Amino acid sequence: MYCPQCLAEYREEFTECADCHVALVAGLLPQPAKQTEVEFVTVLETRDPVALNLAKASLEEAGIEYLMASGGGASALMGLAYYPGFCRIQVAREDEEEARTLLEPLQEPSPDPGETGSAS
Repeated sequence: MYCPQCLAEYREEFTECADCHVALVAGLLPQPAKQTEVEFVTVLETRDPVALNLAKASLEEAGIEYLMASGGGASALMGLAYYPGFCRIQVAREDEEEARTLLEPLQEPSPDPGETGSAS
């Protein structure tokens, strides 16, 4: 016997949940469905707050769920320099292609190793 609301287990002689005051259900407590693991991939890394807000809006409009991480943490471990405001957006592997297509215009260009930063 168990309460269908709070899932508390009871002995057979009880008929109502002491906390919820609902009728108990006979049988074994239902087992939660096995959750599948989701693999996340990084689709954008930026320090630009405008690009970050546009990326979030684009993903939300497309119905793509995402995770966002900021700061040094994992970025520092992966050899990326820490910059205040540095953010990474990750999506499920199954949404990667669509997310990359949406976010392509927001990608920061890689610096050309031959550039010195001075104008000629």
